[in-house]
Amino acid sequence: MMINAIVEQISDIGFGIFKGFYDNATIAKYSELCEKHSISRPFTNADGQMIMVKSVKNLVAKTRDFDEFFSDSRLTSILERILSPVDHWGIKISDTGIKNVVSGLRTSSMHRDDDLYPQLARGKPFTVNSLLAIDPFSEELGATKVVPGSHKWDHEVVQSEKAESVLLDPGDLLVMDGRTWHQAGKNIREGESRRAVNVYYCAGWCQPGHGLHCGMTEAAFSQLPRKIKQFL
Repeated sequence: MMINAIVEQISDIGFGIFKGFYDNATIAKYSELCEKHSISRPFTNADGQMIMVKSVKNLVAKTRDFDEFFSDSRLTSILERILSPVDHWGIKISDTGIKNVVSGLRTSSMHRDDDLYPQLARGKPFTVNSLLAIDPFSEELGATKVVPGSHKWDHEVVQSEKAESVLLDPGDLLVMDGRTWHQAGKNIREGESRRAVNVYYCAGWCQPGHGLHCGMTEAAFSQLPRKIKQFL
């Protein structure tokens, strides 16, 4: 019933929230793994200066520690319902990572994940993005902002468009239609982070963001467990 309700919510307003997707113990484990795998990378702050922020891109190519989440049957059931895979093509992982919104970080502009591709999808999106909250998503910590219903638009958003902050507790899951306009919020809590584990799927016939097998060598790909291999 929860999956049906979330699919309906995504179809209606462009995003859905799965409350309590993982329990506190699981999130504590993932929090430790985020710390283990994150590396300092350069980002721009609100003043245009470079700052170092701990995060990760293309996580699935670097470790097996998050495969249970990336291939969780509840998640993939939602994604398959939204993406409606065609015949043998299935759905594929396009990108994975650890996102970290820290105080002072320049906020991203409003964007659509489907804009990775040169034309806008009709009927069904090309992509669906998911964020597993490791820390609370609050206004002060820079919760993701979305424009409800914008997945039905065929025009670009005005950057001043009123957006809604998605408030999440650790363990909650946000799932977004790839055509939904959204952006990261602004973190105003000095010394506190707003981390999330991100997995971004595309229709199987689309080119994934990191290429075939998310850039893994054939040797590395051949050693993967089937539960994750089928999505790469």
